[in-house]
Amino acid sequence: MTLFAITYATPSVFESTRERALLGLTVDQHRPVRFHARVKEHLLSLRLALQALGSVVWSNDEWFSADELMPFILDPVITVHPDRVFFEAFSQDQSTYGLVIADRALFEPVGEVRCGTTNVDFTAWLWAALAEMRSSRETFFRMGPEGFEVTTAGAGGRFEQKVDIPDDWVRGFLQLQGAMAMPGTRLSVRPVDLLAALRFLRFTKAKVSPRALRYELEPGQDAALVLEPWEERIPLRGAEHTYAEKRTFRTWGRRRLQLLDPLLPYADGVDVYLKGRALPSFYAVKLPGVTFLLGLSGWTSNRWTGTSGFDLLVPPAKGEDVTPRVLALLSERYALSVDEASRQLGLDKPTVSQALASLCAAGRALFDVERREFRHRELFSKPVDLGRLYPPDARREEAESLVARGQVQVQSSAPRETRKKKRLKGPDGVQYREVVLRDWMVTGTVGVQSDVELVLNDEDRLIFGRCGCDFFQENLLNQGPCAHLLALLTVAKPLRKDLSTSRPVDKEELAAPAPPGSGKDAREEDEDGEDEALDGDEGDDDNR
Repeated sequence: MTLFAITYATPSVFESTRERALLGLTVDQHRPVRFHARVKEHLLSLRLALQALGSVVWSNDEWFSADELMPFILDPVITVHPDRVFFEAFSQDQSTYGLVIADRALFEPVGEVRCGTTNVDFTAWLWAALAEMRSSRETFFRMGPEGFEVTTAGAGGRFEQKVDIPDDWVRGFLQLQGAMAMPGTRLSVRPVDLLAALRFLRFTKAKVSPRALRYELEPGQDAALVLEPWEERIPLRGAEHTYAEKRTFRTWGRRRLQLLDPLLPYADGVDVYLKGRALPSFYAVKLPGVTFLLGLSGWTSNRWTGTSGFDLLVPPAKGEDVTPRVLALLSERYALSVDEASRQLGLDKPTVSQALASLCAAGRALFDVERREFRHRELFSKPVDLGRLYPPDARREEAESLVARGQVQVQSSAPRETRKKKRLKGPDGVQYREVVLRDWMVTGTVGVQSDVELVLNDEDRLIFGRCGCDFFQENLLNQGPCAHLLALLTVAKPLRKDLSTSRPVDKEELAAPAPPGSGKDAREEDEDGEDEALDGDEGDDDNR
């Protein structure tokens, strides 16, 4: 567990009269960042983005019993730089990240500005009170350690919060910076197209698999978004790309995208950053003067530290340690690209990139995905034990070594299809489709193990594995995959292809008996998961 001890002079406040409003955020007294200013433009953008950030703080897309419910909420982190102000928050279920980026041009500073990073008192009450912000009132934004005169009945003075945060929660918050820095594909999407997808999903519920968002990129055409299982295709007009052959990116956990719904009617554009199948995706909603960035893990229960191997962040650099030099330059300049740091320090780009990634891993930098540069941000007021946060994973190191030595050969990689006829409810009424679920089966040779096999389901979750090594024979998959399975998965992953997951069928085809050995059902299955007979066959039994 990592202890966060935060001291506030008074609770944060929101006060509003007919002519004037004050949003006063109290910061941690151990890190006295100060920023007092008048909001001179785009107040609506700021309000909407902060409300969306509050939704991230209290969002939880997983089911927990009363005993399992995580009792902690870490207050948002604010970073003040000469050109920008950043507000960060992490969801309870460790799958959603929110970042508000506000241009300093929105504000007219009052008095001294002290740049830095700190936590702010951000309660559910304050989140609800943000709805009272109006552009018709002169609004002041105050952030500082001195607190505020509280006139609310029952409000207290100085108080301290001590929150024990699980190490994997902290590690996940750090690792997502590495996810943003990963290479990937950027699509510039019109807000109306993304809004159309969200509205379809809001009013058209799917209670059966598959339930993914599929981005399809055809050569010479704008990208398209396909909603499974209906295969509802939404053209993304103007979303250009440079791929010379068809590419498909599949993501899950689409309910979390509803966090963007209130922002899209006011947005100028949305940049979508796709990192790969079942890898994180990022949505940067561009409002006037403000950007709201939503970061989503591959799927909700995968989180940012899932067993499926999302250790994306590079560990602290080995060999010559140039990290202190890079940190000194970053703290002086506040923001640095890899190219700029390489020129300033006379170091090669890989070394600088490794050092910047190490700073992200230590909580001392964040990655600005819009400008493709690293920002100085001290997440912790005191140094933390990185050895505890990033314990060495012997299996992953062994897997990387096997791959590097070329000791992994893939013998076969093929899908195993299960087809079911389902009745789906859509905006235009009931439709019948044949839905295809594909497990991915891979066999190969890894080192001295000649018969290694793994199966991933349609959502990239490991559902079966087989290996002859001692670790697997003793634990099976109870302790996660062995090094040989990890190595085989690493090499085979680029071979997986995404295909269409359903096709329409007519009544005659739906009622026809399934061919022997096809894996198809002779009856349909509706979206509630209940079998329904056709043409008077109700009550007949089938062989499953």
